[in-house]
Amino acid sequence: MDFPGGLFPGGLLWVAHLGVAPILIYALHTAPWGRLRDTEQLHVFLGACVTLLVLWSLRAGILPGLNFHLLGVTALTLMFGWRLAALGAGAVVAGVTLNGGAGWETLSLNVAVMGLVPIVVTQAVLGAARRYLPHNFFIYVFINAFLAAGLCILAVGTVATLLMWGAGVYELEALGSGYLAYLPMMFFPEGLINGALMTIFVAYRPHWVVSFDDAKYLRPG
Repeated sequence: MDFPGGLFPGGLLWVAHLGVAPILIYALHTAPWGRLRDTEQLHVFLGACVTLLVLWSLRAGILPGLNFHLLGVTALTLMFGWRLAALGAGAVVAGVTLNGGAGWETLSLNVAVMGLVPIVVTQAVLGAARRYLPHNFFIYVFINAFLAAGLCILAVGTVATLLMWGAGVYELEALGSGYLAYLPMMFFPEGLINGALMTIFVAYRPHWVVSFDDAKYLRPG
């Protein structure tokens, strides 16, 4: 799902730069940096980013830009909020690029697709669950973590497919048979790893998870 250099026209890349830069600048200025002054929280955040770097480096695919790997962005967003998650995703994409896994010219596009898209999906599911569903532990884990993560990887794959098709990188038939047909198989593992992680964290380290409130999810009413 990460794009190497040379796939997309310069116009699209500039649109990505102009769209992503303000979001990251806003996140940089408004992120809750005070939380990371706590040494434990800082270590957890850095450890989460390193874990994502490893996950995104372990990918399988047959053609440039058509690859599969776990995202883990849902857990990062639920733990630290969208601003720190966006900055963390940006740092991870830069690390992957530095390691030769993507092109520098596609840095913003990769941040948008692999970072911002799953963050938006996670935030949307979290907001909808808070508004329309009961507040309890199982709803949090299965809806906000498992389901949201599975939807994230489907959304990222769909956006990546539309970008490659719209830019004329691959024909729709090749994308359908070589990529989209296998994308649903990523739903369960992505949901499982995020759901399992959040189950452990909210059970044993709830203070690591900014979106989780004991009073709300464990002692409703």
